[in-house]
Amino acid sequence: MKWSRILTASLLVVVACMATAADAPGVVRRIKPNDVISIHVVGEPELTMDRRVPADGKLTYPYIKQLDVADRSTGDVERSIRDGLHPDYIINPQVTVEIKDYVKQYVTVNGQVQQPGPVELPPDRRLDLIEVLNRAHDFTPKANRDKITLNRKGFAEPKVYRYDKLLKESDPDKKVWVEADDVIDVAESRF
Repeated sequence: MKWSRILTASLLVVVACMATAADAPGVVRRIKPNDVISIHVVGEPELTMDRRVPADGKLTYPYIKQLDVADRSTGDVERSIRDGLHPDYIINPQVTVEIKDYVKQYVTVNGQVQQPGPVELPPDRRLDLIEVLNRAHDFTPKANRDKITLNRKGFAEPKVYRYDKLLKESDPDKKVWVEADDVIDVAESRF
């Protein structure tokens, strides 16, 4: 009896940590259209499935009807499914949601870099502007390191950065983090 209580308490701690990790501030990857998500409900095989997220981000799911998953974390979707199933259909449903297959996301680097073009963003972590420039194989000799322009949907106008200031920044809250579909332009130096 004592061991079963310890085991139950340990499992609850693990589940709580998993839910917290899914929504951790450093992990920004949200579910996107065309991702494949895996939904698992313990002891309920008819509710366990893999689904490709449609363009509108809405899935049909048993008992819940329509489940909006686009731009939400896996932990958030788990809570929605759990709340939709409890208490009318399943008492205390144990739900896990994972992204099984990520749709690829890119930023574009133009101008005076060794390898201009798209740079793929990893699905499991953010990249800052310095890391993206490194993935474009650094600057050409003609690059103006004082004029790195970031264009982003939603910006009223592009933002310009200096490479030396970007390098010195170590505070994660002050780093320049890129987002999918950003366009980075490295200007040419005027000798």
